[in-house]
Amino acid sequence: MGIEPFRIQLPNAHQVAPVNVYLFLEPEPVLVDTGPKSKEDWAALEAGLAAHGLTVADLSRVVITHPHVDHFALAPVIAANSDAAIWISELGYDWLTNPAEMWEKRISYYRDYFLPRTGVSEQMIAMTLQYMAKTAASCAPTPIERVTTFPIGGEIPIGGQNWQVVHMPGHASHQTSFYQPETRHFLAADMLLQTTPTPVVERPPSGKQHIPGLPQFLDSLDKVEALDIGMVYPGHGEPFVDYRAVTQRQRARILQRKAECLACVQEGCDTAVSLVQQMYANRPPAIQFAGLWMVIGYLDLLIADGLIEPREVDGVLHYIAKV
Repeated sequence: MGIEPFRIQLPNAHQVAPVNVYLFLEPEPVLVDTGPKSKEDWAALEAGLAAHGLTVADLSRVVITHPHVDHFALAPVIAANSDAAIWISELGYDWLTNPAEMWEKRISYYRDYFLPRTGVSEQMIAMTLQYMAKTAASCAPTPIERVTTFPIGGEIPIGGQNWQVVHMPGHASHQTSFYQPETRHFLAADMLLQTTPTPVVERPPSGKQHIPGLPQFLDSLDKVEALDIGMVYPGHGEPFVDYRAVTQRQRARILQRKAECLACVQEGCDTAVSLVQQMYANRPPAIQFAGLWMVIGYLDLLIADGLIEPREVDGVLHYIAKV
């Protein structure tokens, strides 16, 4: 069986769903992910460690799967209260050590480029930017001297065993999951959840216009299905074993919703915001915003299939069905 991680569930006080962090006790205390930065989450983390006779000061190492606030924001607090080394992939280094600059770039991208082209209202743009600024304020930098990076495609030691570092973009372009082939354990982060994770729209690298999150997620599902997994330890929810049933269900749902998106475009919903209003009608604003990310993903898939084409009119993207 090998060494199994202990799941510590944190309330994720300012988000929708609780978040998991995982504790390995041997040969040294290692924590995978940290949870968000709040008094409630810090208290829950301390209580979870205390249940195993530990304090934050006892942690030897912290491994971050991806730099989303619910998975890494407590890293500098842990660093300040322990001698733990903070490990993150090369891709996520800047988010961990200089979050203010990274958030400034993302907020500028949303304000000046992404949101206006979706056709959302000025009020929704203002609300979104306010939320992003509040989230950014919760992210302090981790001192660079405490940070160790690991490469994509290599291995890292956790729990006395070597785990493969698997790049799993889609929900987040910087996301890494960890696979241990002897035990067949998979630390999935937000790659594999019971509910399909949203493909968060990110600021693209210089010289590019857009990162197609949902197509990348489907490619990452292929990577997951190629692994021989015995137990999945997800970033949210209970660990589970039926991983191929989950991947197949999610793939089928995405293809179904993609077809619904195409039908909406054919019927005249030709902007991202009109598609959200149609496909996520009567849902609360927070769900509708996540729905915007999903709709952009469906549109990316339809464009890649040659079924629609985007046309910019007065700064807003309109989508025209080709079939």
